[in-house]
Amino acid sequence: MSTRLRIVDAARSLFVTRGYNAVTMDEIARDAGVAYQTVYAVFGNKLSVAREVIWTSFEVEGINDLIGAAEASTDPEVWLRLGARIARIINERLGDLLRFMQESGDPELLVEYQKVDDRRLEQERSLITMLENSGRLKAGLSPSEALAVLWAMTGSQLHHQLVSQRHWTAGRYEEWLGDSLIALLLALGSQTSN
Repeated sequence: MSTRLRIVDAARSLFVTRGYNAVTMDEIARDAGVAYQTVYAVFGNKLSVAREVIWTSFEVEGINDLIGAAEASTDPEVWLRLGARIARIINERLGDLLRFMQESGDPELLVEYQKVDDRRLEQERSLITMLENSGRLKAGLSPSEALAVLWAMTGSQLHHQLVSQRHWTAGRYEEWLGDSLIALLLALGSQTSN
């Protein structure tokens, strides 16, 4: 494992367990097994370390395959159930990181969090376009409203509330989310096949 990756892994673990402000560069170096000066030489400051943690964490294995499966289907219910599975996987793997960013209190990390959230919104826009083009988008729901609903429902906060605080299983969360998205976004209509 490269020095850079060891530093990023150590920093992520420290940030999500102790919070951004409580962690020092010396602690990151110690947990990464490198000299204090090495962390500064590679990153310059703690904010740069945090940014690296954030942006290297968002490539989640398997997500592109699920997106491909959704695009290969003609059934809007399949799209939304796959969207629920993607939300589950992302929130399982990245929920702690998203909470760390939100709870940091650091204005620059909050800007990074907003960028991440804006990126998720843009990525979800294609699903709403697919629903609109299918003719199954619920009547009276504009595409921008549908996107807002999808974005809110798939966010880390709801996952955290149901799974971490109410102790739902990940499978129950995914099933409920898929059912809810279908009920909230789809007009009743004929089922199409894959």
